[in-house]
Amino acid sequence: MNKHFIKKECDGMLLTMIIVFVLVTLTVTVGEFYRIHLLQQEIEYNLQRTVNCAVEYAMGDSYRQDKITNLNVAEAKQQFYQYLQKDVELDSQYRKHKNGKLSYQLHFVSVDGSSKPAVLTAKGTAEASSLFVFLTGGIKIPFEISSTNYRVD
Repeated sequence: MNKHFIKKECDGMLLTMIIVFVLVTLTVTVGEFYRIHLLQQEIEYNLQRTVNCAVEYAMGDSYRQDKITNLNVAEAKQQFYQYLQKDVELDSQYRKHKNGKLSYQLHFVSVDGSSKPAVLTAKGTAEASSLFVFLTGGIKIPFEISSTNYRVD
């Protein structure tokens, strides 16, 4: 009869360990998804701000008097890349470091624009490490950020 009670105690301990393992795994997974979500928001915010600043800088002021929007696309692209390095503090390979560690790296597929209407669009992916690197090999966050300057009178 003692053996039977000892076996039940072990079964309870095993069940407790399984429940603890599942809860820890669930907590880590939810935390990692939240971290990735915050990273995506940070990347999109910085890129949107950068695209907006580049478009505003490259708008042709001489045309504004005549209520015409005209974007110097080459100037906008140049300003976009300069803002990424100066304001967002990315290095020449478009990598963001925080506390001495690589946070993410941007890979641009295209940065295109048009003068009429005044539009600048950046497309690509952001690559970051993950706690589950052994499963996924890192994460890739796609982005497509656009800024259009409309004339509203």
